[in-house]
Amino acid sequence: MTSPALPRASEDSGLAEAQRKLLFVLGVATFMVGLDGRVVAPLLPSIASEFRVSISTAGYLVSGYLLPYGLFQLAYGPLADRFGKVRVAACAMVAFSAGTALCGVFDSFTGVLTARVFTGAAAAALIPLTIAYIGEVVPYSRRQASLAMLMASSGAAQAFSTSLGGLVAVAVSWRQVFPLLGFLSGVVTLWLFTQAKHEVRHARPVQAPRYRDALRTPLRPLLGLVFVEGALFMGCFPFLSGLLEQRFGLGALWIGVVLGAGGAAQVVAARLMPSLIRRSSETGLVVIGAVAMSLAYLLSAVATSPVGVAADAALLCVGFSICHSTLQTRATEVFPTGRGTALSLFAFALFLGGGAGSVGMGILLDRYGYQRGFALAGASFLLFAGYAWRVIRPRVSVAVDVTGPGVYPARPSR
Repeated sequence: MTSPALPRASEDSGLAEAQRKLLFVLGVATFMVGLDGRVVAPLLPSIASEFRVSISTAGYLVSGYLLPYGLFQLAYGPLADRFGKVRVAACAMVAFSAGTALCGVFDSFTGVLTARVFTGAAAAALIPLTIAYIGEVVPYSRRQASLAMLMASSGAAQAFSTSLGGLVAVAVSWRQVFPLLGFLSGVVTLWLFTQAKHEVRHARPVQAPRYRDALRTPLRPLLGLVFVEGALFMGCFPFLSGLLEQRFGLGALWIGVVLGAGGAAQVVAARLMPSLIRRSSETGLVVIGAVAMSLAYLLSAVATSPVGVAADAALLCVGFSICHSTLQTRATEVFPTGRGTALSLFAFALFLGGGAGSVGMGILLDRYGYQRGFALAGASFLLFAGYAWRVIRPRVSVAVDVTGPGVYPARPSR
């Protein structure tokens, strides 16, 4: 049923209190997803040691999570546009909580990998549907700042989860990390169900949004960019844990502390985003973020201390926050009649890239080592920056509106 409680975002610069609460709970739910997704990074050496596999093989836990995360976007987007973004997200949280809790109970690497695949498939709904819902209720002029704060939640999750994961792994076992996160996620799931009744849903279009319609909009070049971004950032970042173990002999606790610096920096970057948005164009923000990530990987390749890697992780996550929030903001506007569908394609490309990147980086590190591997990742981000400069340019485009004849103007970058 369509709710009349809140005007469309373009008609009202404010948000009703019920919507603020709902967005907050969605933010907490995405925080839990961020905890689960990032907690594996400091645990890879411990898991590899227990199951007697290499770090690159243990890295399949990363791709085993990211690939189904990306693939299941294709199912959640249309479901959300039909049944409601918050409703679908809440149901997915049930499966996510159960899958997370089960990740620590298996006695074989294959069992743990299977649990991570299931968890990734369930987690896929939360972040893209939350972004799509922000697109529904937050005005475009304030949307990038809102998305940056959502990324700050993810950054805080990274800072906390890497440190907590390392601490629990040292104090007890890496196996205890997942039941704890599963329990906390279950509590948040119940909270989300109590707030889901406040979801704002606009009238359905005459024809349900289709992927072919989304791909006829300016979304297509964004998908290519976010695929590469996912491969280079999400696919390569977890292997910093292997670099820290091999080069400096750090254990899970200190690996978590070092990588946690990236999440803390991402929170700070989110606070600075409103100022950056006023001072730079969308094109400039994407390029600045990409160059920052390039420098971070290049410096990691030759880092001589854990403190240096911590600074590199911080620069890497700041760059990602600046670059990715800009791409997300553009993606929320290119197909407004089917934001769930468009954001699902966007997240599909991101996490498909992340899964492919983790496999590729694992092979690269086995063959050439950490110095060459991260140097190549840094150089690749420079190529990404050049391509982004061509794609994210000020212009006015048109996109098909499936509710009827005509076109709408896409938002130009400033």
